[in-house]
Amino acid sequence: MNYIKILFFPLLTFIYWGELFGNITPGKKWIDSDLDSVMEASSQNDPFAQGFLSLVYAHGDKSVKIDYDKAYKLAMLSSESNHWLGHFALGFLYRSEPIGPDLLKVRELYLKAFQDSDGTLIKLAARKDPVASYVLGEIFTSDKLRPDVLPDLKLAYRHYEISSSLGYAPSSVQVALFKIYNLLESDSKILDVKKEGMQILNLAVQKNLPTAHHYLGRAYFEGDGFKKDNKMALVHFQAAADKGYGEAQLILADFYSKGLTGTPKLDLAQRYANLALKTNYAKAKKKLDELEASQRTPVDPMPNVPVTNGQESQELAANEALLPEPILPAPSAKIDQDNFNSALLPSPYEARKEMGNPKQNPPIPLDKRNVKNESISSPSDYKVIEMAKNYYWGRSVERNYSKAYQLFLKSAKAGNAESSRYLGLIYLSGNGVPKDLKESIKWFERASSLGDDMATKHLNKLKILSND
Repeated sequence: MNYIKILFFPLLTFIYWGELFGNITPGKKWIDSDLDSVMEASSQNDPFAQGFLSLVYAHGDKSVKIDYDKAYKLAMLSSESNHWLGHFALGFLYRSEPIGPDLLKVRELYLKAFQDSDGTLIKLAARKDPVASYVLGEIFTSDKLRPDVLPDLKLAYRHYEISSSLGYAPSSVQVALFKIYNLLESDSKILDVKKEGMQILNLAVQKNLPTAHHYLGRAYFEGDGFKKDNKMALVHFQAAADKGYGEAQLILADFYSKGLTGTPKLDLAQRYANLALKTNYAKAKKKLDELEASQRTPVDPMPNVPVTNGQESQELAANEALLPEPILPAPSAKIDQDNFNSALLPSPYEARKEMGNPKQNPPIPLDKRNVKNESISSPSDYKVIEMAKNYYWGRSVERNYSKAYQLFLKSAKAGNAESSRYLGLIYLSGNGVPKDLKESIKWFERASSLGDDMATKHLNKLKILSND
């Protein structure tokens, strides 16, 4: 009997610890591990570690500098092992320079990750793996998988929220942007939600994530949620740029060339414009030409800060009061002189249908999802819409509202709901056309009648504002 007890208690202990550690998913394991441990596992051909490390270099996570070359090599190794995270990481890199842009590759690789034959991605997300949840958040905010998978903003947010709560910094930035730009309807006051977003963004800044610094810099520069402060904006843009974030490098070129915080420094402006050549070649080249010309002619006193992914929400909430200035962590003003790559945030958040809590409505396999085409009549029409959005947002091309308007108009007249919604936004903001509230409401109503849920929300907000 004593012999049985001697065997039984160690067995119970083993089962207890096995259960405890069995619940630690691979994504959570690597998030909590130091960089050396992830690199060691990657060198031992662990495909999950390789895919995760690829995202580390793409995001500038774990205090590394953004390096798309390393990210690409690691993603390729993981993808060649037919691992869903490798497929996703490779698709993520194909979205923009220097690896892309190649939207067909993005679509192919994202679907490959989502349609994993073993369903590993979905199973891990059901276990609340933070990396799997982040990947599903990215997939459900992507507009590149139509008509197989439609964007779903609410479901994406739930996945980002789970991932963020488990310590994944890139997801924390996404959650912050959802709240700051009011991308989901909430029972809370808009200002309270925005304040929560700023607090979450500050936590991501403490982890020194370049995108977090970039968006905090934008908030200070634009006076959105903070008192306008160009010096604080410069500190955060500097932190993002010195870790290789291309958009921040371009903004710094403007800051230094136009002397927004002191005497103009054309040498620094040219340096950051040159750094941005690898990831934003067309814009960086134009900036360098402007800098050369500025030595002979006066310059515009305001920097060219690109439009954010939350621009649509900003246009409808422009009359909101500013938040009191929160206490910020002390940022580092150190300037690293190395030449780095840059990473970009996911594509603009555009979604149609909504689902509930992922616990009640978990992501389901593609072959069991009920998806629809949503009035995109042909591949050529899809290309027209994508080109129009590229011109509207300045994605991979110079922003041109007039061209965007003409393309959206052509598509909307053919009965496309999304293009009708964009026309509503164009007339509301006066981008490329004179502002016209009645015309804006007309196009929102048309998009809403065609089943565009986001247009319905914009329409309801517009009607409330117009009655005030």
